[in-house]
Amino acid sequence: MDEHTARQVTRNIMPLLGISFFVSILDRVNVGFASLTMNADIGLSAAAYGFGAGIFFLGYFAFEIPSNLILQKVGARRWIARIMVTWGLLSMCMALVQGPYSFYAVRFLLGLAEAGFVPGVVYYMNQWYTKREIGRATAIFFAFGPIANAVGAPLSTALIEAFDWRWMFIIEGIPAIILGIVVFLRLPDRVEDAKFLNNSQKSVLRAQLQAEGNSAAKHASPLSALMDLPTLALALQYFLILTTGYALNMWLPQIVRELGVQTSMVGWVVAVPYIAAALAIYFWSRYTKYTDDRLFYVLIPCALGALGFVIGALTTNPLISMFAFCCVAAGIYAGGSAYWALPRPAVSGAAAAAAIALANSLGNLGGFTGPYLFGIIRDTTGNYEYALFVAAAFLLSGGLMSFVNIRLARRREALIVAAR
Repeated sequence: MDEHTARQVTRNIMPLLGISFFVSILDRVNVGFASLTMNADIGLSAAAYGFGAGIFFLGYFAFEIPSNLILQKVGARRWIARIMVTWGLLSMCMALVQGPYSFYAVRFLLGLAEAGFVPGVVYYMNQWYTKREIGRATAIFFAFGPIANAVGAPLSTALIEAFDWRWMFIIEGIPAIILGIVVFLRLPDRVEDAKFLNNSQKSVLRAQLQAEGNSAAKHASPLSALMDLPTLALALQYFLILTTGYALNMWLPQIVRELGVQTSMVGWVVAVPYIAAALAIYFWSRYTKYTDDRLFYVLIPCALGALGFVIGALTTNPLISMFAFCCVAAGIYAGGSAYWALPRPAVSGAAAAAAIALANSLGNLGGFTGPYLFGIIRDTTGNYEYALFVAAAFLLSGGLMSFVNIRLARRREALIVAAR
């Protein structure tokens, strides 16, 4: 893909995809800010809140692979639009919860509704970008995550202060419904449908993407791709990273409040680490574009984040703590973004959709494990220090998994070449 075509594709599809991801993150983690007053209102302990915050990802896991296979059949435009409208409605239903069980139920259904969005978008982007360009494209897409946290933190706390946590869920659920309609009307399903490319550009891009697809391994069925060792290893790495990422998202507001920050200011303080994360994604993606040493794409950011967790556990100084959490957020988000630039399992078609969904869905089980584990440790010990040490171990292990995944990818490439 030449630079001009890549820029045209990026200008025409990435803003809509990125803004949609922004809204998905906002609706996924705003429960962390609601918890500042919601927990007392409906009678949630730390463990109960952690379980409810995390049960979203059990629903997400249950429907992730079927969702991506449906997307591959019916097209991204229709299915992503359906996902967004459904999760917007269920996010608004969070205003109706009255106790732990209704909280668990709506969070689980919200996970079911949103399942398939991120892996669906990643699969969709792979239908538009060559292997050379996909790393930069995914970095742009995932950069909207920390931006959503940075903007959503003060926005959510401001809405809670102005109204209450129930109205916050209602107001923040509306944009997903509107964007779902826009996606249905504007997002092109295939290269052939792109009005922003001329016929010559479409032909060249289709030929390049087809050539890369033909070099992939052919699995007999999507199910056989799910038994692929490199796919499972990639999923384990993503699980380790996301366990810490969602623990940070769901618990950082309460950790910041325990540092002595007033509730009205929590959102502004929490925004700072996510601004650092957005900058880290930008600069790290620029660096990784100019190096082929993929071994350190994920390892270096994860090591930085793990160090931040350790510093946060060892200090009680608010300024040092915030510096530590800036390192944590930068490491998690830069590492998580770079993860998608690692060599993917060499499969195509429905098998590729299933493999991407498996890696993302197993990884997102970390979204259940992290918040729930934090809640259990918090209830057991009365503080967050031990939880931060555990998070550091998970994140560093996620970075070190790069050694395994790079080796498995190189072995797979050698086998494909030898079989030709």
